[in-house]
Amino acid sequence: MSIAGEVSDSALWLEASTGTERSFAILFDRYRTRVFRKAYAQVRNVADAEDVVALVFLEAWRNRAKVRIVDGSLLPWLLTVTNYVLLNQNRTARRYSRLLAAMPAPEQEPDHADEVVERLDRDAQLVAIRSVMGKLSTQEQAIIDLCLVEELPVATAAAVLDIPVGTVKSKLHRAKEKVRKRLPTDVPANEFAARLDGAQT
Repeated sequence: MSIAGEVSDSALWLEASTGTERSFAILFDRYRTRVFRKAYAQVRNVADAEDVVALVFLEAWRNRAKVRIVDGSLLPWLLTVTNYVLLNQNRTARRYSRLLAAMPAPEQEPDHADEVVERLDRDAQLVAIRSVMGKLSTQEQAIIDLCLVEELPVATAAAVLDIPVGTVKSKLHRAKEKVRKRLPTDVPANEFAARLDGAQT
């Protein structure tokens, strides 16, 4: 009998989608740390990152008929869902911020929220990149995330997003050009910027 580590994602997902909780638990254990790292890189808070992990695997279960196993791995699909969950959370946070801005100013009290914002925005490079990425379409963001951030092959991104390889290549090229043009010139060079110049399309 094969141990859990030797069972393929495809076999485990087939079992999980037909009601085998143990198989779903194995997949969760297999990829939760990877999803957590991606979420934490954005939210910079352990509890919030854990919430994202929970949402990602909940979406995987809810949409189990649509899950795509690419090159024998569930990870690319999970990373794409993670990106969408983070985008939705950012939209919610922006709406919440607008509501707070419309409320009367409170009496002077220590504002812990400001401290959190300062901590999140301390890295000027990260702030600039997030701002530029936020102006791309959802699909462009997903392609940039998979091909440049996660460094997955173009073919894998195409399979996960269910679009032709040629479409991914052309959209990746255009998205990279948009980011290059919009990224402030005073932002120091970093690994992401280097990938814009060096990534294969």
